[in-house]
Amino acid sequence: MLKKIFLTTVLVFATFLFSGCTLSSPVKTSSNPMANATVLKSVDSGATWQPKIKVDATKTIAGVDVLSMAIDPVDPNIIYLGTQANGLFVSKDGAETWTQSAFPEKVYGLVFDPSNHEVMYASGVFSGRAKIFKRLNEGEQWKEIYTEPADGTVISALAIDAVNSQILFAGTSEGVIVKTTDGGTTWTNLKKAEGPVTGIVFDRASDNHIFFLVFQLALLETKDGGKTLENITPKIDATHRTTSVYSLLADPNAGGIFYVGTGSGIFRKNGAGDLWSQVNTIESSRAFAIRAIAINPANSKEIIYASSQAIYKSSDGGNTWATFQLDTAKEISVLKYDKSDVAKIYAGLRKF
Repeated sequence: MLKKIFLTTVLVFATFLFSGCTLSSPVKTSSNPMANATVLKSVDSGATWQPKIKVDATKTIAGVDVLSMAIDPVDPNIIYLGTQANGLFVSKDGAETWTQSAFPEKVYGLVFDPSNHEVMYASGVFSGRAKIFKRLNEGEQWKEIYTEPADGTVISALAIDAVNSQILFAGTSEGVIVKTTDGGTTWTNLKKAEGPVTGIVFDRASDNHIFFLVFQLALLETKDGGKTLENITPKIDATHRTTSVYSLLADPNAGGIFYVGTGSGIFRKNGAGDLWSQVNTIESSRAFAIRAIAINPANSKEIIYASSQAIYKSSDGGNTWATFQLDTAKEISVLKYDKSDVAKIYAGLRKF
C-alpha cells in the first residue's frame, strides 16, 4: 500500500512541474546565452562550452539547481540529473533534450551499478524524509531501500564499490555514515561525523581504501572498508593547515591518487603513504571554493576544475592552465567526462 501511495503522489508532483509552474519558458537569444545555463556540454575537451537546457519547444530546465549527475556506462547518451527541488531529469540524446522523471527532490546521490547499467541507485527527500531508492531496470519503478528515522535530513553522499557492486556507502547531512554489503537490503552504521558528509570515493587500487569528505570541516580515511576511520585533514596542507574542504575525487586511472578541492586551492595525494602536495593552480582561483574537479578517464594529466565563475583545464598535470569564463550567477557543482568519448565533458550548475 505504501509503495502505491508513493508512486501516485510522485506522479502528481511531476505533472505539476510539467504544467509550466516551475520549469522555465524558452530562453530568448541574447548576448549572454550562458546566463540561464544549468547544464553545460563541451565537445572539444573543454575548450568551449554550450548550455544544454531544452525540454521541448515550450520549456527549459533553466531554473533548476543541479546537485548530481550520472552517465550511463554503456550508453553515454543517457544522462541523469539530480536536482535540488525538481527531482530527477534524464536525457537520452547526450543532453540535447531533457525529460523529467517521477522522483522526489534533493537528489544528492546518483550512481549506476558498474556491473549492470540497468541497476541504479538514487537518494531523495519524499514528504520531508530522506531515503535511498533502487531501480532494477531502465524505465521501471524505484524501490525504497533505506529511510532516515525522522524528517529534516538529506542523504548528501552516495557511492558504490566498482569491484563489488553490492557494497554501497551513504552519508547524511547530520554526518551519519552507513554501509550496505547486499545491495541495500540491510545497512550497518559506521560513524557519526562532525558535519554533513558530501563526498565518498574509493581508491582504484583497493576498494577497502575510502575517503569521506565532511563538508568544509574534515577528510576522513579508512583502509579497512569502514571499520576504522581517521581524520587526516591536518596532513593535506601541513603548512597552512587547510580545513575548508569542498570537493573530493579519486584518480580514475591510478591507485592511491586523490584530489581535494579546498577554499585555498587543490591538493593531491600522491600514491602510498601520507604525502600530499598542492597542485599548481592559478593563484587567483584559490580565493574561491573549489567545488568540482574532474580527471580525464583516459589521461590523468588532464585535469579540469571550477572556481567561482570560471573553468580551468590543464593538459600537463597542473603545470599550465587554460581558462573559460562563465557569465552566470550560478557555480559548477559537478563535472563529468564521457568515458567513451573523453572530448565530451558535462557540467551541472547550481546556486550556493
